Amino acid sequence: MINDPSGPEATYANAPEIAAEIGWIAKHTNTPPTDALAEREFRLRKAASLDRIALQEEATRPSGLAAEAIATAVQAAEDFATYDAEHGPLTFRGAELATADDFRAYVREEYRSWRHAQVA
Repeated sequence: MINDPSGPEATYANAPEIAAEIGWIAKHTNTPPTDALAEREFRLRKAASLDRIALQEEATRPSGLAAEAIATAVQAAEDFATYDAEHGPLTFRGAELATADDFRAYVREEYRSWRHAQVA
């Protein structure tokens, strides 16, 4: 759905360029976050960047060629959700029912909230 206000297009519409985000992630990979909020931001921005790359791959490449990018995005999304479950209010009750799409949607939802807080 292109006009879905909760879809990836809306979530990432005003996000920094992927290359800029990758630069930010690379810079902060070697300097560990000093607190839980910084750690969460790092994990969120990494998962969102990988989700954006996977979305581009899904849109422009045959499914077999996009599979690696998608798997990487799903793993980062699961890692982010696990971090939130361990350090925040998220619960993994019923996690066995969650799909890869659920984890990626969670990243998008959290990224949208985080970006909104950044510009407010």
